[in-house]
Amino acid sequence: MFSNWKVLYTHPRAEKAVAADCAALGLECYLPLRTATRVYQRRKVTFQTPLFPGYIFVGLAPEKKYQLFDRGHVVHILPTPRPVAMLRQVVMVRKALRQDPGLEATDPVTEGEIVRVATGAMMGCEGVVTRISRKSSTVVLTINIDIIGKAVPVQVERAMIERLVDTRTRKHRHV
Repeated sequence: MFSNWKVLYTHPRAEKAVAADCAALGLECYLPLRTATRVYQRRKVTFQTPLFPGYIFVGLAPEKKYQLFDRGHVVHILPTPRPVAMLRQVVMVRKALRQDPGLEATDPVTEGEIVRVATGAMMGCEGVVTRISRKSSTVVLTINIDIIGKAVPVQVERAMIERLVDTRTRKHRHV
């Protein structure tokens, strides 16, 4: 039952079409949608957009796999080595979206990554993530003063930081 759940990678902007294909084929699927609002010529428009562009979660019966690919919207199936863990995470995302339909997806940060504060009072500060709070959406960022061998830990919201990546090598830049 759980092992049939897969993650499908779709062609750009084809997630809703894949969800419709799944419904037509009688497959259970979940496409996490977030609510977004834009203003066009003084007109406010609210719409649903995929939380994870290009991805949809499907309970894929092996005999329906080729029928789904024949519809032309799916690029490939991602391997799911731990389907039960993936489903648990998807359930948590579903609960979070019920609480706040405007949530946005971000890349996860790990301890040791070099980041910059992108917004707020600490904007522009760079440092190393030294601790990630499991209970709240905060991280502890350590700002180093290398010349004197000291550091200052600062707690910031996860949503306020961005990774520092060297665009030429795609490797993390050292502060």
